[in-house]
Amino acid sequence: MMNVYKLALPLLLAWHGLAGAAEPSRISVQTLAAGKEVARIMLPVGQQHTVQVEANQVEQESRGTTHARGNVRVTIRSGGTGGAATTIVGEEIVIKRKVLDARELAAIRALESMGAPGKRDAARDRKELARLKTIVASHGWPGARFAGPELSQNAFTVLMRTPEKELEALLPALREAQVQNDVPGSQLAQAEDRLRVAKGLPQRYGTQLAGSKPAVIEDENALNIRRKMMGLPPMPVSSGQ
Repeated sequence: MMNVYKLALPLLLAWHGLAGAAEPSRISVQTLAAGKEVARIMLPVGQQHTVQVEANQVEQESRGTTHARGNVRVTIRSGGTGGAATTIVGEEIVIKRKVLDARELAAIRALESMGAPGKRDAARDRKELARLKTIVASHGWPGARFAGPELSQNAFTVLMRTPEKELEALLPALREAQVQNDVPGSQLAQAEDRLRVAKGLPQRYGTQLAGSKPAVIEDENALNIRRKMMGLPPMPVSSGQ
């Protein structure tokens, strides 16, 4: 028998000044296969989300955790009842809600304001770098699990604007996040290449340009093997380097 549950997950952050806002939270929706996670989405912090779960079995396992099994269909609406709907299907899906503490909340808010497009500003770059270093020191690299993919991309944008010395200092945290599949391999490839080129070394993934052409590449014959490992598409290679 199919059971239908509707979970109201109001995530309106306190700084938005909206009446009746609940505790600021982070929501993840994990799809499992044979008990192992195969996909995960993070719902944006700062919006109200309504989640409807249809499944053969739904259990509230602990405070903030809902476990659905058998013919699961999860429908997520963000921004109120009129918001766009996202549907996830599977045999086993876990929805987790974690209340943010004050430091996490401050980190999320800082990430929201980082990496804005437009004309570069040295003072702003320094301020954003200082904030990013504070976040990394407290929470590790702010990947998708911590901040969601959009805010994680903001952190990467700041990283790629930093001086090489600062980039090198932050790279271990980015590497660890990539090992945990918490950031795309393409981000690590770009950061590694930028640092190598700055040091006068051949790049490994072909992501950096010297003028209109790629900067010198290490072992071009294996270039596309390395790119594939990082989730990058193949690129033509030349024998002139």
